[in-house]
Amino acid sequence: MGKKTSKKPKGLSIARNNMKFACSWKKGESYSDKQQFSYLVNRAGKSDKWTTAVNIGKAVTSKSVSLSLSNYFPYSGKPKITEFKFRVRGVSDKEKWSDWVSQAFSIDVPAKPSLSASPSESNYNQCTFSWSVDTSNTHKVFTDVEYQTKLVENYDYGGDKGWTSGTGGASGSKTYTESAATIASGSHTRWFRVRSRGAAGVSEWRYSCRVYSAPYAASNVKANVTNQAGGMQVKVTWSQTKNNAYPVDSTTAEYAIKVPEDGLTYNGTADGVIGTMAGAGGAASAFISQSLAKDECLFVRVSTTHLYQTTYSGWVLASTGSLKDPEITDIQTDDTTFRATVTANNLSDVPGSFLVVLFRTGSDPDKEATVGIIPAGQTQVAVQCPDWSSEDSYEFGVYACIGSYTNVTRADGVDAYTVTPRMKSDAPVWQGGQVPHAPGNVSVNATAISGTVKVIWDWTWREAQSAVISWADHEDAWESTSEPETYTINNTHAGEWNVSGLETGKRWYFRVRLVKGYGDNGVYGAWSALAMIDLSSAPSVPTLTLSKGVITADGSLSAFWSYVSGDGTGQAYAEICEATITGEGVQHGDIIASTQTAQHITLYAEKLGWASGETHYLCVRVVSGSGRVSDEWSDPVPVIIAEELTAVIESTSLVGQEIIVDDNSRTVMALTALPLTATITGAGTGGTTTLVIERAEDYHIDRPDEQDFNGFEGETILLYSQTGEDPITIRREDLIGNLDDGAQYRLVATVQDSLGQSDSASIDFEVHWSHQAVIPAGTASISGTVAFITPIAPEGFMEGDTCDIYRLSADRPELIVSGGAFGVTYIDPYPAIGEFGGHRIVYRTADGDYITAENEIAWLDITAEDGDALNIVYSLIDFEGEQIEFYYDVTHSNTWEKDFKETRYLGGSVTGDWNKAIGRTASLKGSTITIKDQDTMRKFRRLAAYPGICHIRTVDGSSFKCDIQVSEDRRYDSNTIRAEYSLSVTRVDPEELDGLTYAEWISEEV
Repeated sequence: MGKKTSKKPKGLSIARNNMKFACSWKKGESYSDKQQFSYLVNRAGKSDKWTTAVNIGKAVTSKSVSLSLSNYFPYSGKPKITEFKFRVRGVSDKEKWSDWVSQAFSIDVPAKPSLSASPSESNYNQCTFSWSVDTSNTHKVFTDVEYQTKLVENYDYGGDKGWTSGTGGASGSKTYTESAATIASGSHTRWFRVRSRGAAGVSEWRYSCRVYSAPYAASNVKANVTNQAGGMQVKVTWSQTKNNAYPVDSTTAEYAIKVPEDGLTYNGTADGVIGTMAGAGGAASAFISQSLAKDECLFVRVSTTHLYQTTYSGWVLASTGSLKDPEITDIQTDDTTFRATVTANNLSDVPGSFLVVLFRTGSDPDKEATVGIIPAGQTQVAVQCPDWSSEDSYEFGVYACIGSYTNVTRADGVDAYTVTPRMKSDAPVWQGGQVPHAPGNVSVNATAISGTVKVIWDWTWREAQSAVISWADHEDAWESTSEPETYTINNTHAGEWNVSGLETGKRWYFRVRLVKGYGDNGVYGAWSALAMIDLSSAPSVPTLTLSKGVITADGSLSAFWSYVSGDGTGQAYAEICEATITGEGVQHGDIIASTQTAQHITLYAEKLGWASGETHYLCVRVVSGSGRVSDEWSDPVPVIIAEELTAVIESTSLVGQEIIVDDNSRTVMALTALPLTATITGAGTGGTTTLVIERAEDYHIDRPDEQDFNGFEGETILLYSQTGEDPITIRREDLIGNLDDGAQYRLVATVQDSLGQSDSASIDFEVHWSHQAVIPAGTASISGTVAFITPIAPEGFMEGDTCDIYRLSADRPELIVSGGAFGVTYIDPYPAIGEFGGHRIVYRTADGDYITAENEIAWLDITAEDGDALNIVYSLIDFEGEQIEFYYDVTHSNTWEKDFKETRYLGGSVTGDWNKAIGRTASLKGSTITIKDQDTMRKFRRLAAYPGICHIRTVDGSSFKCDIQVSEDRRYDSNTIRAEYSLSVTRVDPEELDGLTYAEWISEEV
C-alpha cells in the first residue's frame, strides 16, 4: 500500500512592510517531520525561477523575506519587478510531501502623486508647487519622486526638452519666484510636473502650472435696457478673448447712472454690479431698481480678472434719459418778412447740449419745420419761417438735444435743419398762436371681455369733428416704421370706444388725436400723451426648493423654483435675495443671485461670504416674459452653514504589537482579547455613532461546519449603532462573523449629526489572540439510537473557554451544542446511521478562537473507528416523542434544488446568480404487513396527521429536520393486509439545537 500524501498548508497570506514580505500560513495537519519554503521575485520581461527550497521546522507557520530597493529600478541599471511569491509544503513521518501551495503579492507601479499650485498672496511673482504620494504598504511600491520644471513664454510647454529635473521624497514642495522684468509683459507660464518611481516602474506625470498674464479686456460690450415699473431690466453682453496663455477667472458686468460728460461719455467708478460670472461669461442681466432722472444716462462696462490682475473695458452708453425741458422766454415775429427771434433758456447740465427751434401752423400742426439751432451756451437765434400769411395760427417750439445737425434748404426756399439726436428732452415746449391741441384725460380701462378694452378721452378741441384712436404693443410705434393700428370715429359719440381683439399677456399703448375736416382737407391735432394698459398677469408666488438644507463654508447648493404663469408667458428673469425674519415679519434684503430663463441656479457659500454657524434665509421672485413680477417673494427657505463634521477614533483597546517573522519585525495594531472598546467623537450629544468591523482581505480557513460563505474581503463582522459619544464595548455575542487569528480587519467609525452630515474614520488591525485554543479531548458512544458525547478539557484550558459539538453525517456537519462545558455529557438524540456518522468537538476560547498557537485547527473528530457509530439497516423517523423504524422493501431517493437565476445577454453570453440556501427533498417508499406491524401502521397514521417538524435518519448516512407528507396504499388478500407507504420529505432548518445535557435528556425521558 502506497504512502499517504500529507495535507497541504492553507490560509496563506503575505503582508508587506516596506520591502520586507511577511509570509504566513496555517498547517494542513500537525506535521511530524518538517516543512519546506522557497520564494520567487519576478522581474519584468523575465521568466524567473523559485529559490532553492529550504527546510524549516515542522511547527513553523511564518517566514519573512527582505529585499532591497537599491537592487531594483529606478536605481541605475537595475531591473523592474512585477511580483513576489512564496510557496510552502509539509510532510509527516511515513507520508509523502504535500503538494506545494503558493501565494503571490503583485508589485505595481507607485501611486500617481497629487499635485497642487499655490500662488503667493503677498508676492505676485511667486508660486509654490506641493506634492504627496500614498506610500502605504499596498501593492504600489514607492521609491522616490522625480520632478521637473521650466518657465515658458505663453502656455505650451513644448514637449520633453528644456526641463530642469530633481528628485524628492513622498511629500514635498518647491517654490519658484519669477523675475519681475521677465514676466512684466505678455504671458509666461511656470510649468511643474512630478511622477512617482518604484521597483515596478513609474507612474504617469502629474502636471500643474501658474500662468503670469493680465487678461484681455472684454470687447464688443453691448446692453439691452427695458424700462419697467420701479426701474430697468438690463442685459449686458460682451465678447471675451481667453486662452491658456491669457486665462480668465471671472468677469463682472458693472453699471453707473450719471450725468454724462462731453460726447455722452463717462470715465469714473461703478455704482453697482449687474452680475459676476465664472470664467469668460458673455452675458449678465439684472433688475436695477432705479429709473433715469432728467439729464442722466446709464453706462455699463465689463471687468475681467485673473488671480490678482483685473482689466476693464471702456464704459459703454447703454441708455439715455431725457434732457431737462428748456423754457421759452420771448418770441419776436415780423409778419412781413416772416422772420422771428426766439429767446430760450437751456436748463440741461449735460455738456454740449443745444436747443432746436421748431415751427408749425394751425392748418397742418403735424408738419413741423426745424428752423433754427441755439448752440450750447447761447440763448437766442433769429430764424426764417415759411409764409404764414394764410394761416389762422402758428407756433414756435423748442427742445433740448445732444447730437448733430446739418443745414438744408426746404422746397419752399426756407433754411431748415436736419437733426440727428442722441439724447433730447421729452417733448417740445410750444408757444404761439392757436393750433389744435391733443385731447386730455386719455385713459384705457379693462372690460369683462378678454382682449377688449375701453378708451376714454375729452373732446378738448371744440371744432374737432372726429377722433383717431391708435394703438400698438410698443410705446415707440409712433416714432418708428412699425406703424400703430388706427380707428376713426365722429364727434356724435361720447368720448369713449371699445377696442377688441388685443392679444393678452402684453402691454398695449394708446394715443388719441382730434381732427377737423375730412380727408385731404382734415386738420389733425397732436397725439395725446401715451395711455397704457397691461393685459398681462403677474406670475404666482414661486415655490423655492433647495438641494441641501445644510452645507459647509466651502460647499454649494442648488436652488430650484416653480410657479404658475398668470398669462401664459414664460420666465424672463429670476432673482434670489437673502431675507431676515423678525417679529415684524420677513424683511427682504440684498439680491445675491439671478438668472434668466433657467429655473435653477447654484450658490457657493464661499463666494457669498457665508460662515460656519450662520443660518441664511433665501427667497426667489420671477419676472414673466410679459414683464410682470410675481406678486410676492417666495416663502423663505433656510440653509444652515455648519462646521464640517469630523469622525475621530479617540481611543480603542487595540494595542500596538510587534510581529516577528524570522528575525524581521513589523508593528501592527492588534486585537488580543474581547471585549473590544472604542471611544468615537464627532456625533455630539444627539448624533448617531456607527461602528463596523469588516474584513480587510480574503482569509479563508476551514470552518467547523465546512461552509465557505465567509472569509472574503469586505465581509461585515460587526454592525453597532448608538446615539451620542458614549464609550462602546463590543463583546463576542455582538459579532455576526468570525474574528480569525492572524487575519486582517478594518474598524470603520461613522458619525452623523442632527443636520444629516456624516463622516467616517477607520483603523486597520490584525487579530492576535493572547489566549489561543488547544486541541480538545473527548469520548463518544452509542446507546440504542442516541449518542453520548463527553468533551474533556485538555491541558491549557482557561476559565471561560467552551466547546461546540457538531453531528457528522453524509452531509455537512450540523451544530448541535453551542458553548458547551467540558466534563459534561451531552446527548445527540439523532446520530447519523452508518460509516459517515460521528461527532466533532470544537474548542472555543472566551474570544471565540478555535486556532491553536501552532496554527492548527482546534477540533477533534470522533468517528466509527472510535466507536461512535449507529450500525442499523433501517431508516428512523422521530416525531412528537414517537419513533418509526422503516424496514421492508424501502426505496430512497434524494433531490437538491439550487436557487439559481439565469441571465442571457444579446451578445450571446449567459451568466448565473446563486442563492447560497439549497433546498433538499427526499422520498421513501416501503411496506408493512398488518399481522406483524400493527403498531407501525398506527404510528404512520399519527405521523400523517402530525403538523410539526420531524427528524429523519436514512441508511445512506443523512440526519436532518424535515416536514413529512404521508401517502398510504393498501392491498388485501385472504390472509394479510399489506400497506404501502410513500413519504415525501422536505428538509427544514432546525428551530433550536438538537443537543441536550444528560440531565436534560433524563428529565425528558421521565
